[in-house]
Formats: sequence, structure tokens, C-alpha cells
Amino acid sequence: MIMTPFRHPVLCASLLMLALGACAGSPYDVPARQCDLSQHQALVGRNIGEVRLPPNLRKREVHNQGVMTRDYNPARLTMFLDAKGWIARVECS
Repeated sequence: MIMTPFRHPVLCASLLMLALGACAGSPYDVPARQCDLSQHQALVGRNIGEVRLPPNLRKREVHNQGVMTRDYNPARLTMFLDAKGWIARVECS
């Protein structure tokens, strides 16, 4: 008897997940490792809880009426959030 992956649902599901994972590319919404407004502008209007950013990207979240330091870092992504966690604007600072 010849086995095919389609007769074994677990094997078939595993092969499908492997194929989809290979096509997915980067797991991050914006893969830039430094602040790049041309790319990070796409985050405006999204909820911070749904955003995946590279772990080595310098970033900070400034909440509604929040306090932030004045140190300037053009490689750091600063995301300004409203009271519900929606990104209102971004800048490199």
C-alpha cells in the first residue's frame, strides 16, 4: 500500500503549515531595524497590541498625555498612542 500525505490529516496539515511558513517572509509588520518614516508611517491607525516590530528596533511608546525624555535619537521609532492604544502618529526621535 502506498501512503500519500492526503490520507493522513496530521501529516497533510504539517506540510501545509511548513509551506505557508516558507512563503510568509518576515514575521514583522515593518521589518526595518532603524526608524524609517517611509515604512513606519504604515503603523498609524493600528492598535499597538497588533503591531509586531523587530526586537532590535529602538522604540518607545508615548501614551496619551504621557511624559517622554528629551534625548534625541533619529534611529529610534517614537509612537504616539491615544487612550485606547491606537497609534496616532510616529516620528524618528
